[in-house]
Amino acid sequence: MDWLRVMAIVLLHLFHTGMMFNTWDWHLKSPVALPVLEPTMGVLHLVRMPLLMLISGAGTAFALRRRTLGAFAKDRTLRLFLPLVFGMFVVVPPQIYVERVFRGQFQGSYAAFYPTVFNFVPYPAGSFSWHHLWFVAYLFVYCLLALPLFAALRTARGERFLARADAWLSSGWNVAWLVVPLLLNRILLRDFPETHALRDDPRTFLHYGLLFFYGHLMGRCPGVWTRLVALRRGMAAFAAAVLVAAIAVESLPPVAEMAVGSVFLWSTLLAVLGYARQHVRASSPWLQRAQALSYPFYIFHQTVILVVGLVLLHLPVGPWALFGAVLAVSFAVTWALSEGVSRVSWLRPFFGLKTRTSQRAATLAPGTVG
Repeated sequence: MDWLRVMAIVLLHLFHTGMMFNTWDWHLKSPVALPVLEPTMGVLHLVRMPLLMLISGAGTAFALRRRTLGAFAKDRTLRLFLPLVFGMFVVVPPQIYVERVFRGQFQGSYAAFYPTVFNFVPYPAGSFSWHHLWFVAYLFVYCLLALPLFAALRTARGERFLARADAWLSSGWNVAWLVVPLLLNRILLRDFPETHALRDDPRTFLHYGLLFFYGHLMGRCPGVWTRLVALRRGMAAFAAAVLVAAIAVESLPPVAEMAVGSVFLWSTLLAVLGYARQHVRASSPWLQRAQALSYPFYIFHQTVILVVGLVLLHLPVGPWALFGAVLAVSFAVTWALSEGVSRVSWLRPFFGLKTRTSQRAATLAPGTVG
């Protein structure tokens, strides 16, 4: 799971850098587009955030092994809600400033712009937003809403349900049938656009809510992981076949396109989980460090991409060289900032990191789940 989380966040950084260079609408755009990026980015868009949510759901199952529900709720408030609020006032506003300057909607210093955040007018009309931190907001809400479910799963009846679920998911291709609710949600709520604004985003909210629940369920069902290893090649082949068929057919009816997207997404996620389970058997120092910095890296990355992108925008180089420069410089700066905040005790909680005291206690307690 640590390896997959790091991989997903690296792909996220690559994707958001690409957003500056494709032809899709985004906060900052290169003067010369690279539309050749779009097919790959289209596939990444289907998979990157769902993979992160599935992993996060599984993480809640691991976290609850040695925590009471009260301790879990407190931990998620400190590690999700606090960084979200901090991010909305400190990390996200530079993104809005860059966009306004780029589009000629604001002229002046950042110091002159920043007070507009406290008008609390939601973006895009105003300067108050959670932008890419929508994922943190949704995950926090899922954790709170799921507390009664987590409590029920701790009862004798809940344990019996988990045993039956594990037996069913571990049999044949049954785990593949979990795609059905994802597909039905996508079809039945297809008229609702993806806004990431929580209150008017039912299709996306339920989509990621299902993935969160699936991740938690799989984290509580040990038998399913052995089955995923056995199915990994078949799932990967099926996902590839679906993708090739979709590319071969230039245009699909909307419902068929939704079905293809949902099937490709779920089969890809299952294949990735199966391959990771089979081949990633041991941790390493670099992985441990990357995992420790993955959360602050996620919080910082989009802001850094936009600021670096604005600074480098008019370099006298071609679009590929500019893409490489923005990608390399923004990655290095994001990593450096993540390293920096991890070493400053009072900053750590604002980026979802445990205090050094808590971290030492967790290290000294064998089997403690972070």
